[in-house]
Amino acid sequence: MTIACADPWAACQDYLATTCWCHEDVPQPDVNRRYALVLWTFAECLAAQTILEIGIGPTAASGCTFLHHLAQRPHGHLLSVDIDPTLPLPVYRALAVQCGVAWTVIHGDSLEVAVPLSPGAVDLLYIDGNHDAVHAEGDLLKFLPYLRPGGYLLIDDFPPQKGLGLGRPAIDAMIPGHLHLAHAVPHGNGRLVWQRPL
Repeated sequence: MTIACADPWAACQDYLATTCWCHEDVPQPDVNRRYALVLWTFAECLAAQTILEIGIGPTAASGCTFLHHLAQRPHGHLLSVDIDPTLPLPVYRALAVQCGVAWTVIHGDSLEVAVPLSPGAVDLLYIDGNHDAVHAEGDLLKFLPYLRPGGYLLIDDFPPQKGLGLGRPAIDAMIPGHLHLAHAVPHGNGRLVWQRPL
């Protein structure tokens, strides 16, 4: 069974508000909606069918946004990597079934696990895992080859907050010409956006 509705983005917002964020005390609630809208917009621009997500998080907000998007696509596939073996919660796994989307979850350190994908197989790569400089650079080096030409890379909380070290210059050198979208305090330090050249 798949989700069918006239306004998939409205359905996604409703699900996020009632299921993912219903227990959060957020100083600026609209920030959550804008966060999801950025992810939704880039997925929609590509008509993405295969999305690779590094970092699920306890509310799985990004994953649930991607599931709602992928429900509109035949053969939609979300592949997520997270170190926490309890994630995603059963309620979010049930959403994937309801959406008719294949959700492959791999548990372990993102720098150590293998992903069952071929190079260039991913339409959208979303990195929101461990935010230290080692992972910021390591995740990019490891997973960027999976992104297809024309596909989008999004990195949340960029530049990394912890142990910045050489993380920012290394990333700048690997993906020149990226765009930095600033966040309002206290909601992180921004998001990196880059499109792989055709």
